[in-house]
Amino acid sequence: MTPGKPQPKRRASSQERIDRILDATVTLLDQRTLGDMSIYAIAAQADIPPSSVYHFFPQLADVLAALAQRVFTELDAVLGEAPMLGTDCLSWTVLVEQVEERFQQYYQSHPAARELLLGAHELVGIRQADRQHDSLLGYSLRAYLERYYQLPALPQDVDIFTLAMQAADKLLAIDHQQHGQLTAPMRREAKRMMVAYLGLYLPPVLPRIAESEGIDGADC
Repeated sequence: MTPGKPQPKRRASSQERIDRILDATVTLLDQRTLGDMSIYAIAAQADIPPSSVYHFFPQLADVLAALAQRVFTELDAVLGEAPMLGTDCLSWTVLVEQVEERFQQYYQSHPAARELLLGAHELVGIRQADRQHDSLLGYSLRAYLERYYQLPALPQDVDIFTLAMQAADKLLAIDHQQHGQLTAPMRREAKRMMVAYLGLYLPPVLPRIAESEGIDGADC
């Protein structure tokens, strides 16, 4: 390699370009609504030609669908965080409220995700993907509770955990669309809605998982 000779500029990989496009989309959605978005605005923010965006995403809806998948992965990680149960034996209602609080904090700190999933838009692909992901989150919430509590027999024809989360999200969506953010009263009511609905099927006190499985249930 000749000293002092300029080195050829490394060509960005396809994934790097995609990440750059999605990052630019997040930056824009942090500041504006979906109605103000365009391929050209994303290209300008990413400092790349519009043709580079079109190469990976033929339509704006394709960019947003890819971003939604990124958001879904981040939401999965929110539910997968370490449990917040302390030395005191918390009721399932408190644990559910803690889980919902995590999601609310995520939305509060990620305006782009809030606009994408809770905003007033009619992007059918995003709505369908969100509903499918809700089902996965509902399954994960049930599994989360089953780590600590013995659940009673539950309905087989509906997923109460998915419905509880969707109901809470509906309140948050109304709040976001009216105020551009999540307000304390509606955040509180979303938690209450989840607990109240699940309380139709779960008794106030659930037996804890046996100590042999890692939880000291004898003192609860």
